[in-house]
Amino acid sequence: MSIIAPRRPILSVLALAAGAATLLSACGTDEAERPLTGLVIPAASIPGGYTVVPAQVDDLVAGNRETLEQASSVEFTPAQCAPTADAAFTPQLTDTNTVLLVAQSEEATLSEVVSTARRDVDADRRATTGMCRVVTAAPSTGSLAGARIVTTTSELPAPGGDAVEQALVVRSDSVTTLAGGGVRVRSALLSNVLVRRPGGEIVTVQLNVGSSDPSVQAAAPEQISPPMPEDEYLGLVDEAVQRAAG
Repeated sequence: MSIIAPRRPILSVLALAAGAATLLSACGTDEAERPLTGLVIPAASIPGGYTVVPAQVDDLVAGNRETLEQASSVEFTPAQCAPTADAAFTPQLTDTNTVLLVAQSEEATLSEVVSTARRDVDADRRATTGMCRVVTAAPSTGSLAGARIVTTTSELPAPGGDAVEQALVVRSDSVTTLAGGGVRVRSALLSNVLVRRPGGEIVTVQLNVGSSDPSVQAAAPEQISPPMPEDEYLGLVDEAVQRAAG
């Protein structure tokens, strides 16, 4: 899972943060024929305090590729918890099979991706749950070289219903101890849902909210606040699934 915030720090694969871009309106009146452009959050439903900002699919792909390149020089512990889903998902995304939205507040970035490209939700689950609930990442290159990043992931209630083929909703909190001793904390609410549309086509729906800038105060995972109240976020995920299901 990865989040792109234009001209702002990316919530990288290390923190398991996803996607963003332009708000497009629906057209037509037949719900069963609603295009992808009608499946992202409508302007009237953007949470208060958030403003839609422009970005393109190319921004999403480029940002994810940069994050993946950075992750290639990272040592993950446990080793089998290195994330893999973005590496397979990102190359499939184009401006013809994916629609995106990004909105920002002073403290957080909200992003939604809807794509006919199928994401490997099982791979996301393997990298964030069970023995991979707590993962340590140690970058060896770049600005975070020598840092120690501990990411703790908690699974949240996933949407259900006949239209949901697979779903994973999590909260991800990361504590980064820099080589010089400083500490940064970050939190993200992340979802990957495979939804069956009225015509039977499966789409990937990602709805993510992440803190835009890391806090510089020391904090244990249990002291980190999410970027949005969890119940409000889960309501947005349910609405996203309902839109995709038609």
